[in-house]
Amino acid sequence: MSAEIIEIDRPGEWPNELTAYVKAAAELAEEFVAYDRLKEDGDLGDFEPGLRGLLLGRLLRTFHATRLLDYEVDDVSSSGLLRLTPKLLQDRRDTALACGVITEKEHRALDEADAFKTDPRVEFRRGKVCVVGNRQPLHDRRIGDQFSFWGGEAQYGSGVWEVTASDRVKKLGRPALVVALLDVSDSKVAVLTTELIYPFVGSYLGLEGVGCQIDYEADVPGDRIEAVWHPGDAEYDAFERFPQT
Repeated sequence: MSAEIIEIDRPGEWPNELTAYVKAAAELAEEFVAYDRLKEDGDLGDFEPGLRGLLLGRLLRTFHATRLLDYEVDDVSSSGLLRLTPKLLQDRRDTALACGVITEKEHRALDEADAFKTDPRVEFRRGKVCVVGNRQPLHDRRIGDQFSFWGGEAQYGSGVWEVTASDRVKKLGRPALVVALLDVSDSKVAVLTTELIYPFVGSYLGLEGVGCQIDYEADVPGDRIEAVWHPGDAEYDAFERFPQT
């Protein structure tokens, strides 16, 4: 039997036991609501272990914004999303060179601009797959350069890369929203800056600005990739702020 899929933005589809649990938290949280938003400094932390326990054996639908070449779409669909490492960046540009997508000169420029060599901030992303935990922030907020620049955020975030890489390389591939189904029951693997109970409660109460980012400290296998959406797909085009090219 396949695992049940949970989507934070669709409380009407939650299993009864999850709904009842979040409802109990929501009744306490009503005093933390201001201007149709839930203040995350409210004291709901005691509900977190129970929520994670209810999510054990279930999968949370999450979203990863990126820009992929056609063969990379196939790789993600079959092999999944891999945690950020120096090897991941190296393999990505090596494969692009081997496939004739980039030139030797462009490959050298990308290597020289590798974020692990040029930007200490990348260490905060090492060993993680970064995903958005629900749809609402994808509607509400502009997605940054994830869709616009090929190479991954750790690559294009390097100031060196901005200078050395060509505009052609930056525009390789096409926007892709990867839909990943994650086991978020372990708070040491699915890490948030605040407790996961807050977006669940905010969604249950129908509040604005509900959203979360999850730093997933494990690889996401291919069988947990539900879909990869592109411009022209109805699911992708439903997000009006997303770029088309």
